[in-house]
Order: sequence, then C-alpha cells, then structure tokens
Amino acid sequence: MPMTNEFRQHRTNPRGGARSARASGPCAFALAVVTAMSTVAPRTAHAEEVSPSGKGIAGGALLGGEIVVFGEALFGVRNGWAYALGALGGAAAGGVGGHFIEQGVDDGRVPAYLLAGGLALVIPALVIALDQTRYLPAEGARDDRPVQSLPPSDPGQPGGSAVVGVPSGSTPAGNAPTPGAPQPTSPPPTTPPAGGGGGATPGPQSLINLNEGGFYVGVPVPEVRPVFTAAQAKALAVQNTGSELRFPVVRVQF
Repeated sequence: MPMTNEFRQHRTNPRGGARSARASGPCAFALAVVTAMSTVAPRTAHAEEVSPSGKGIAGGALLGGEIVVFGEALFGVRNGWAYALGALGGAAAGGVGGHFIEQGVDDGRVPAYLLAGGLALVIPALVIALDQTRYLPAEGARDDRPVQSLPPSDPGQPGGSAVVGVPSGSTPAGNAPTPGAPQPTSPPPTTPPAGGGGGATPGPQSLINLNEGGFYVGVPVPEVRPVFTAAQAKALAVQNTGSELRFPVVRVQF
C-alpha cells in the first residue's frame, strides 16, 4: 500500500500538459514578431538634415531683385527698363549674398527660409512693377497734329439751285422783270389718278416709304458720306478720316 500511494503522487496529468502547450504557442509567436520588429526598426529616431545646396543662392537672387523693385516703386519710377535692369542687378547681388550665407551657416534651414521668402514675394513684385509702368496719359493732352481748318459746309435749301457770284434775293440782269408787265401765274397742282402711274409723285428713295399720299416700295439708294461733317470735326478736334455707308430701309413723311 505505501508503494502504491507514492506511485500515484508522482504520476503526471496528461490533460494539464496539453493545455500548457496550447497556451505557450501564441505567446511564443507574439514574442517572435516583437523581436523581428525591434531588429528591423531603427534603434534611435533622428531628424533629417536639410541640404542647403543652391537654396541660398536662389532665395538671395529672388529677394535681391524684389527689394530693388519695391524701392523703385516707392520712389515713383515709371520706366520699364529701369525696373528690368534694377531687378537684374539686385538678383545678381542677392545671389552672391545668398552664396556667402549658405556657406557661413551650419543650419540648413536658413537658406530654405530665404528661398521661401523669395518665392512668396514674386507675385507682389510683378504686380507693383506692372502697375507703375502702365500708360497714363497726361491731363489735358491733345493730338499733336492740328486739325485742318475747313470752311463750314453749306448744303443749301432743299429743292433749290445755287448761283455762284450772285447774292441771295437778287435775280440775274438778263431775267429782270419788266415794270408793269403781268406776272406769270403757276398752274395749279394736279392730283395723280388713283391707282395709276406716271404722275408727279417723286420716286421712292428707301425700300419702304410712307407719306400722306400712300405707301410705296422702291429700290433703296445707298450713300457713302464722311463720319463727321467739317463743322463736327472742327468742334470735336478730330480728323475726319473715316466714311460710313447709309442704306435707307424705311422712310416716313408726315
């Protein structure tokens, strides 16, 4: 009996050993993953250094040209060549200064700041330069070429004829009326027959003609005339060099 009890005490439980083996499997897998990640990942994190190569020269050139443009605008310069040459000179000087700044500093962020500032001021500098060099006419400026003084045009009275050398209101000597002679009487106006043609009605000058006598359709007569008359050109102080084409379409008489 004592030997049997001792044998029971040292016997292992097979179910407990299987459970411990199942529990240790996931733990071993997680430990392996953590070990692999720690091996691949860098042990210490550090910031990457900014390379200053070229940034200081470019930023200095931009800032140099922009400073010159702003200075010329403050002094009221309006010549475009002055802005162009000044910007080129300022860019050259700024590029040299940016090179020395780039070589003299240990921090690579300083040249990067120069470049960022130069790029930010490009558009304001262009706007100011274009605004200062735009064309502004002088107050009260007029055309240098004087307008030719032309005599005023006299179209005359409608339906009359001009007689050169004879003042208005007088008759020629050969047609002077004889004292005491009866004056000729003009015949009464005749009315054209209704619906007939060949009467005394004047020919239409427009495509559609309306007057007290009726409605007419005819062939329009085009006319080419100057844009301004001589009096209008003299009053407006402009040169009458253009012409206009008039094509009458509707004519109404009351």
